[in-house]
Amino acid sequence: MGQSRYKPAELFPALPLLPPGSEYRTATGEPGPAYWQNQSDYVIDVALDDKQNLIKGVMTVTYTNNSPKALADLWMQMEQNVYKKESRGVLSGLFLYKNPAAKTPDGGFEIEGISIAGDKGAEIKYNVYDTRMQLHLPELLKSGQQLSFRIQYQYHFPVNYKNADFLVNRTDLLPTKNGDIYAVAQWYPRMCVLDDVEGWNALPYLGNGEFYLDFGNFKVNITVPSAYIVEGSGDLLNPEEVLTPVALKRWQAAHESEQPVMIRSAKEVGEASSRPSTPTCTWKFQMNNTRDFAWTASKSFVWEALSFKLSTGKKVMACSLYPVESAKKTSWLRSSEYVKFTLQYFSEKWHEYPFNKAVNVASNLDGMEYPGMVFCAAKDTGNMYWAVVNHELGHTWFPMTVGSNERKYAWMDEGFNLFMDMMATKDFNKGEFIGYAEIDSPRMSLFSDKLLPIVSRPDAIPGNQVYPVEYQKTAYLLALLRNHILGPDRFDPAFRKYINDWAFKHPTPWDFFRSIDSSTGEDLTWFWKSMFLENFKLDQSIAKVVAKDNKTFITIENTERAAMPLIVEITYKSGAKERRKFPVEIWEYTGTYTFTADKDEAVAKVVIDPEEVFVDVNRGDNVWGK
Repeated sequence: MGQSRYKPAELFPALPLLPPGSEYRTATGEPGPAYWQNQSDYVIDVALDDKQNLIKGVMTVTYTNNSPKALADLWMQMEQNVYKKESRGVLSGLFLYKNPAAKTPDGGFEIEGISIAGDKGAEIKYNVYDTRMQLHLPELLKSGQQLSFRIQYQYHFPVNYKNADFLVNRTDLLPTKNGDIYAVAQWYPRMCVLDDVEGWNALPYLGNGEFYLDFGNFKVNITVPSAYIVEGSGDLLNPEEVLTPVALKRWQAAHESEQPVMIRSAKEVGEASSRPSTPTCTWKFQMNNTRDFAWTASKSFVWEALSFKLSTGKKVMACSLYPVESAKKTSWLRSSEYVKFTLQYFSEKWHEYPFNKAVNVASNLDGMEYPGMVFCAAKDTGNMYWAVVNHELGHTWFPMTVGSNERKYAWMDEGFNLFMDMMATKDFNKGEFIGYAEIDSPRMSLFSDKLLPIVSRPDAIPGNQVYPVEYQKTAYLLALLRNHILGPDRFDPAFRKYINDWAFKHPTPWDFFRSIDSSTGEDLTWFWKSMFLENFKLDQSIAKVVAKDNKTFITIENTERAAMPLIVEITYKSGAKERRKFPVEIWEYTGTYTFTADKDEAVAKVVIDPEEVFVDVNRGDNVWGK
């Protein structure tokens, strides 16, 4: 047996692992009495040019400075500038291309002018740095003040789908026999978050790391040729102006029906009479207390909808839009069923669904989430279709409700979401599907020396580690904490409290760790340190089994840098079995632990962790005897 690498003081330090609490973020993991966040409200008017694949419009941003300091500059995200030829994302090649040599048309934003909104109309000077834009304010925006400014802009769709080489394509077009499907996201300049932790969060967008956004209110008006059906994140305000009388009656019926109503059927997709005869339609949407807004448009949509109640009595409308090619029994014909189950299940288990509507859109995207709207792959069927719909809608809770910083801590939305998905999948239709287990890596590989720690910047994680680290390992560890360390009766209320405390706010990893510690009354430093901040491994081994004076002494050694509770099964020569469980504190000052079997009879076999709850990197030393 080799020398032990275990150092108790690494996992059980006297000084706290987490930074001290403050008036902004308390030591108990809650927002503090002086917690603040700024608000960004948007009014956006855009038109789609489907000949040039161009969006052109104007937006008014009303920015509220709730921070304690005056601001001379504001920062905005211009994510789709990643598709410009010399962007940092293109040059760094992080998770962006299938083929590094492939070229695509120049995409991104063109800013035509920025000015103070209203009578003054003073010009705001600005600089664009790759995927960020800095606005130089003509005068200080003091604490407690609001500023409204107007941006006139164009947005070019970045991907020519006939030669699509981008892996991360959160705006895209899907060609179908009845017309392209536009999936429209990151389509307007968005405010960067200013917070008490890092100031302006203005990391460049490289194509992999996702988003960190203010909460605010949206009014969005989208003008398209009338043949297009449009859906968006928010509530449709003017159905009578954009639907035919027949479609309007069905749309109204869907608000009252628990069974899917075809607002436009597959048969009607090719019929001009299914759309108004005017040259264009302007679809008007509104959504409050949200961090983002996405939309879709196509001539090809089959559109179905239903409404259902959550356990509180709140009614939610669920809409599914897909091309006729996707209308399969193993796929999009089950969309309404999956949306209803997912939203009811997560609302009952964790936190009520916060929006009035949920939209599931078939697209060229493998799966991407926005508030009240998800894009799922038009081609998916069977288990993977269930998995992607359940997962993307699950993002309503993380990060659409609990607004963590995805650009730095992707595990706080992807891993938390997958953890919830795994529970939902087990409970859906008597376990009909296995969900993302279909693509899981072997659990042992989650503790490979090659893997980065969970708390790593997403853009610094190699592409082949993204799913194992951000998703699977995080979900496994939360399930381990819930089922085998704390127990569901302690973990579930703690997790609910974390969600409720940080709903529509911006928690950090420290806030999450402190919240769970405080709610459960545990110091889980050993767990957060070894499993999240480091990539420590576990190896519990049977050092010796000695019989003396009718007693059997069993010595277990902890030889790697992680620690976990100890589970041991003892089999006596009579065939009787004994299961012993010991808390993690047995490793608090030593890497060796000795205990005696309960029965005064000969022991035939000793097994550590017989059900393989923990990932032990060397199971060869977990068994003694036969």
